[in-house]
Amino acid sequence: MDKATTENQVFSKNEIHAMISDETDRDQLIHLLAAEMAKYGMVEPCYGASVLEREKDFPTGVPTMPVPIAIPHSERSHVYKPGIGVAVLRNSVKFSSMEDPECLLDVKVVFMLAASLNDEHLHMIKDVMEIIQDSELVNTLLVAETTEKIEEILHKEFSKREQKR
Repeated sequence: MDKATTENQVFSKNEIHAMISDETDRDQLIHLLAAEMAKYGMVEPCYGASVLEREKDFPTGVPTMPVPIAIPHSERSHVYKPGIGVAVLRNSVKFSSMEDPECLLDVKVVFMLAASLNDEHLHMIKDVMEIIQDSELVNTLLVAETTEKIEEILHKEFSKREQKR
């Protein structure tokens, strides 16, 4: 991990990179998050375009509480190493619901997944689904003031789930 860490910090096997963003356009946000992931060697530079293409047919907005969340991802062929790009949004971004693509959700947290193996992908989605159903945890992410704090929270949460497997 390239960022400064504390000696007591817990790390999951997933590489996690977070951003806090003012972006309000879904496509721009996906490109920003994909570029962040590409910068750390997680995905190919074309990952954002691939995610947007998949989003047309398979929307990823989830109507969770306290706020809707999106879990965009793309084909494994564009992934170099497993990880998650997380964007906590100051303003909501419209994503189509995976339950009803005609329904637009005001998403405040985005988990962009990069998984290269089938089991890895399933575990990652399962873990994210558990995390986003924890309203208290989501609220903690929403008020986090730094990307390092978001990453610390998520490493701890993913690590707990990984240890149970």
